[in-house]
Amino acid sequence: MLRHMIAGLAVSLFAFPALADEPVTIAEIRFGEDLLDKADEYGPRELDRLAQSLHEDLSNALSEIILADGTVLSARILDATPNRPTFEQLTDRPGLSYTRSYGRGGARLEAELISAQGEVIETYSYSWRTPRLEDARATSTWTDAERTFRRFAHRIANDLEAYEHTGS
Repeated sequence: MLRHMIAGLAVSLFAFPALADEPVTIAEIRFGEDLLDKADEYGPRELDRLAQSLHEDLSNALSEIILADGTVLSARILDATPNRPTFEQLTDRPGLSYTRSYGRGGARLEAELISAQGEVIETYSYSWRTPRLEDARATSTWTDAERTFRRFAHRIANDLEAYEHTGS
């Protein structure tokens, strides 16, 4: 009799898997209208590069954050400005120089943390731009946008660590 009860319990445990807590899922990165308006100017591969960079930064920063199963972070790059001309800009405007043309770069971002039930748990926004032109001299094309992505990802991670520990 005991053997049948244990077997029945084992079957029920495996037949109905419990929802376990897991790392936050990062949704596909989306773009805001301001950035989409610049897509042709920057070149199509640049938006993919930006999306991949933000996704990697968010994934790295949130890899240790454990929340309820099915929690998703949906992020959007609203706008981004390069420090140096993109390949497409250099092609379209021969007077630009990758080594001599530089400017104040940065990005504007937003994100929503969404529960498995589709409810918005938290919203985030962040923007940053190089404060001085002199600070942009020793940069590559997307240095400051990528710096903004890392800061945004770490701010979200810090917030979620507090959220994770309070059990809220």
